[in-house]
Amino acid sequence: MNILITAISSATGPSGICRHAYNLARCAASNGDLQVTLAFGKWQELYFRNSFNMDTVSVTIVSIDIPNSAFARNMWYLRELPKLADGVAADIVHLSFPVPIRRSMMRCPVVVSLHDLYPYDEPSNFGFPRVFFNRVFLQQCLREVDCVACVSETTLCRLRERFPRFAQRKAVVIHNCVTIGSAEPALPVGQRGKFVLMVAQHRANKNILLALRAFEEFLQRQCIDQVSLVLVGNQGPETAAIRTLIGQLSLERSVKLIDGVTDGELRWLYENCEFLIVPSSMEGFGLPVVEGLSCGSRVVCSDIPVFREIGGDACIYFDLHAELDSSAIVDGICYALSEPARQAKRLERFLPGNIAREYAALYSELREDALGRV
Repeated sequence: MNILITAISSATGPSGICRHAYNLARCAASNGDLQVTLAFGKWQELYFRNSFNMDTVSVTIVSIDIPNSAFARNMWYLRELPKLADGVAADIVHLSFPVPIRRSMMRCPVVVSLHDLYPYDEPSNFGFPRVFFNRVFLQQCLREVDCVACVSETTLCRLRERFPRFAQRKAVVIHNCVTIGSAEPALPVGQRGKFVLMVAQHRANKNILLALRAFEEFLQRQCIDQVSLVLVGNQGPETAAIRTLIGQLSLERSVKLIDGVTDGELRWLYENCEFLIVPSSMEGFGLPVVEGLSCGSRVVCSDIPVFREIGGDACIYFDLHAELDSSAIVDGICYALSEPARQAKRLERFLPGNIAREYAALYSELREDALGRV
């Protein structure tokens, strides 16, 4: 069976969408019955090849040479994706995130990975008027595809609340897979001393500004001597505010912003950090939480449903709505440091082999249904 996975987005650096697409391709390729083609933009090629072990995965790469603009990307999905699907004789097309498509032009079933409903839940991530286009594209994609693969039960619940008809007819839950454990740890250049880790794109729902205020309070309490904060994540709408607050809090020497790391470097950071902080107000999955737990990190995170779903009792949770929110985070951090890192349970749910079997079963079911209708 031939599987075409698309990952064409604006991202040129670390992005959950790109990592998800790579993990999809890796999982599918591990099944000997599946032939996998991964399509990404020409501007993403260097990032994919440098950040992921592409040479070790049996995947055919297609680099799409179009302008990296919203108009060009969306038109490619509408006009050119059906041609590529025909060209590689795809039996299944898997969109790594919602994009506008024309199902009538496809000869095979189409699956979309639904990570979240940010266009409705976190409109500030997109800005005005872009958020309205994203809402239209999301609805159009949900209407056109044959199956919506939600990355968590939490995302499925949000889909049921917002679009119950789509949730009932075509939605399933298949968690994100975690491949960080397969990378050899590699010390990032210039990294030294004790550090706290945060892995997040510069977006409002990640609450990086809150994390910076909590880190400043953490330094004042002198819980750990000479510790820095390493923030790994792609720049975004919050980058300017983040840099401004770092200056206001006089944290220039204590905070290190990193745009991108390899999987090996990221694993080293997880394994050697004092703790991982994840203060998000909303997530569809929360890959850093699972990756951190898989690498033995102490994980201090906000008490939101999806983190409870994937982290269970292994995380230290804090209340984002506490009267003194930054103090609540620091209290959680101090508690986490007072005990050994907790052992996570049921992490096998996220192993590539298990996720690969779930997707293989889904693809086979969709293909059989399509052949039955011919």
